[in-house]
Amino acid sequence: MQKTASIQQAKSDQSARTNRLVFVLRYLMPPVGLALLVFIILAAIAFAWVRVGLLILGLALAGLALVGGIYQARAVQRDRRDFPPAGIFSDAGGFKLHLLVMGADTGKPTVILESGMASFAINWHWVQTELARDTRVVAYDRAGFGWSDVSPNPRDAQQCARELHTALINAGVAGPYVLAGWSFGGLVVRAFADLFADEVAGLTLVDASHPDQWLHMPVPNAERLMSRMMSVQGELCRFGFGRVVKGAAKLLAEGLPERHRQAIAAWCALRACWKTEAQQAGLWTDVSRPQINNARSLGNLPVYVLSVSEQSLYGEQLTRLQEDLTTVSSNTKRSIVQGATHETLVAESRYAAQVAQAIRQVIESAQTGDPLGH
Repeated sequence: MQKTASIQQAKSDQSARTNRLVFVLRYLMPPVGLALLVFIILAAIAFAWVRVGLLILGLALAGLALVGGIYQARAVQRDRRDFPPAGIFSDAGGFKLHLLVMGADTGKPTVILESGMASFAINWHWVQTELARDTRVVAYDRAGFGWSDVSPNPRDAQQCARELHTALINAGVAGPYVLAGWSFGGLVVRAFADLFADEVAGLTLVDASHPDQWLHMPVPNAERLMSRMMSVQGELCRFGFGRVVKGAAKLLAEGLPERHRQAIAAWCALRACWKTEAQQAGLWTDVSRPQINNARSLGNLPVYVLSVSEQSLYGEQLTRLQEDLTTVSSNTKRSIVQGATHETLVAESRYAAQVAQAIRQVIESAQTGDPLGH
């Protein structure tokens, strides 16, 4: 009796399972299958559209790159035609630097104007034309900028100074020199004074960079970040990026004659300009900084430190570092040009006149032996 009941219970359970399976197969599987099929179809369509979209985007970018590359190549040809070199070329060790020489050799020290980052000989237009009235003045394009060739050598301060010295000697422009270094150029002229001390009569540091300045910035390794950004910008210049985004050129050239502004915009649109800048920034802290900090004493060499009143970023740190530059010699003088920014100090004639006057005071101190500001 008990065995019969168990058999019947088993049959009942089997029947229930069968009914549930039939229910699932009959009522649930069709809509689930349909939903799955719809999902697969929609996913396939979406994937296809994504592929099509990516393909279209890739073709569009390739097309823009092609058009931009052609535009850049033609623009470079036009710029070289419209802006021929105004100066002379001198060998700097297997490549040539563009030197713009003005004024007569009057027996005074020759003034050498060393530019800042991403700037050129013509940035010194107002300063050079003012000084050329009574002495010989040389402004030049560092290797990789303007009309100068790209150098195969590292872009540290000492190497830039050696190349400048070689080019000056090969051009027949002998010392003594009074060197004026603006921005990064301040490191180069200090390296020059260390390497060729017997040929240097004085320095003017024109809102010059401090070798330690990146260590005082709130962003760690900011110079390396800047180096990477400049390197990327250089690559984008292959495709005309620098001719669309002209922020740096406008900032550097505002206040100069129109033709100079156009030429600066043209040279700032070149890959070589930003690739060279990237190398200078990348070597600043690890190479150029110890070169300057380990340099010999300048003794009582006349050194005029010219600073600006308007600092857009990190003004407190930069002002303190400018004060520190007055310790590089026992014969220094410092002035602050009121109203000037880092760029307008040389680009606007009213401020450039004060730069020229500071350089004249260094020349006078070098010739008379009197201390600056006596």
